[in-house]
Amino acid sequence: MDRKIKRTRTAVFNAMLDLMVEKDASKITVLELCKRADINKSTFYLHYKSMDDCLQACFQTIMDGVIDISKRVRYDDIRRDPSRAVSILLDEVEKEVEYLYKFKASSICGPAIKVLKENLVSCIAQNNGFTIEKNYYEISAITFSVAGCIDAIIEPLPVFKKDELSAVMCSMLKSHNLD
Repeated sequence: MDRKIKRTRTAVFNAMLDLMVEKDASKITVLELCKRADINKSTFYLHYKSMDDCLQACFQTIMDGVIDISKRVRYDDIRRDPSRAVSILLDEVEKEVEYLYKFKASSICGPAIKVLKENLVSCIAQNNGFTIEKNYYEISAITFSVAGCIDAIIEPLPVFKKDELSAVMCSMLKSHNLD
């Protein structure tokens, strides 16, 4: 992606998150977003069809990062020792904690988290070759683990204690042993 395009999309993304903390996403106007992102309206429409398209793109950016991590999750590895996967996840969360906090404060957080959980479970199941018909137990265990981990990350924000959270998540995953 061209650096100029990336810079514009990053500015819009940051501006959108900032504005969502201040008000309901449905009340944010294109002009308001453009002013915050320091772009003009025509630039906005070069990148997005509408505010809904922009909001969806911002959410997709967050989701893509998390889904990318899930592609590296191997069910057998998690069963044996979840600490590596938990560490990878929490390293990414630590990089994005400010954005996640703003996202948590937004009006779209609840529905977006639901979609994120569904996509993560689907991605992990697919990457491990699981189907609901043949691997019901494993998919149920993944669903439980994904929901627990995401909730454990999102709920206590803005406080982020990586070491403590890692210990909690590894303990939870080990105690349910996914066997």
